[in-house]
Amino acid sequence: MVGKKTTDNKVWKMLPDSDYPKEVVSVERPTEQSAAKQVVTVVANQSEEKAVLTAMSFMAAFNAADPEVARECLNYPHARVGADGTLVINETASDQMPGDFFNIFRQRTGWNHSCWDLREVIQSSEIKVHLKVTFSRYRTDGSLIGTYPSIWVMTEQDGHWGIKMRSSFAA
Repeated sequence: MVGKKTTDNKVWKMLPDSDYPKEVVSVERPTEQSAAKQVVTVVANQSEEKAVLTAMSFMAAFNAADPEVARECLNYPHARVGADGTLVINETASDQMPGDFFNIFRQRTGWNHSCWDLREVIQSSEIKVHLKVTFSRYRTDGSLIGTYPSIWVMTEQDGHWGIKMRSSFAA
């Protein structure tokens, strides 16, 4: 990615890399029997690509019920605004997703896995990307728990891309 200062010397303008724009694609399948559905995200530069791949890694870790890998996909302090408007800030990785999180989550919701419905870059800079995402949660039998539109703020912190903030309508 190439950054260029504007005449006021305050704002960086993103110029596309030569390999961009390109598509980042995932294949989603709510059940084993479901037809595969592609979710395509168009990225305009390396920062956007890294942000989208980090979001996808978080979803993969979440579906694997692996709190350690999921925590690695976040930047700290990490903030989440829930469906009821409550703000939760986790200062460190150890504050996020205790070891029994997925057992409790499954018992409470019946959750088995989640799938992407939408990932869209809505704004970006060299070190921050705003994603508009929608995901759905499913039970083991493939029945839908719910579909949740969200905004995720992805940041590059000390060379690490992670989710800095999530605001969603998921409980």
